[in-house]
Amino acid sequence: MEAQVANVNQAIDSLLQQLENEGVLDEQFQQLLQLQDDSNPDFVAEVVQLYFEDSVQKIERMGAMLSSAPPDFKELDQLVHQFKGSSASLGAATIAQLCIKLREGCQTQNQQMCLALLGQLRDAYCLLKNKLDIFMGLEQQRKQLLAGMAR
Repeated sequence: MEAQVANVNQAIDSLLQQLENEGVLDEQFQQLLQLQDDSNPDFVAEVVQLYFEDSVQKIERMGAMLSSAPPDFKELDQLVHQFKGSSASLGAATIAQLCIKLREGCQTQNQQMCLALLGQLRDAYCLLKNKLDIFMGLEQQRKQLLAGMAR
């Protein structure tokens, strides 16, 4: 059983290292992991889940705003600013960087640039979600193994 836990821990470490190397996540995500302890064992899973729920709504709203003519760039900029903040808080580095570029597009009122960046943002979000879903599955597996060992 201990070997299984070690294998799962290794898989988690490898996945997080890969995501950091690729610039998908930054050290902020590691700091979130350090906040998780026995008194709050699901902290990271809860933060990630809230981020995903919030992100889907924001991305859909950005798309709707950009499909109207002309878009309200000021309102869009505020929404992108919020999304950048929540992404940076999670450690979603790629998404936060794309938000910075998207805000530049809002400030220059460049609808085509904003649409192109929104497409990149959607892709980056899907990649992050897929990878963090794997992470959450591994975390769940680790908890089950540890619970089995405690019996």
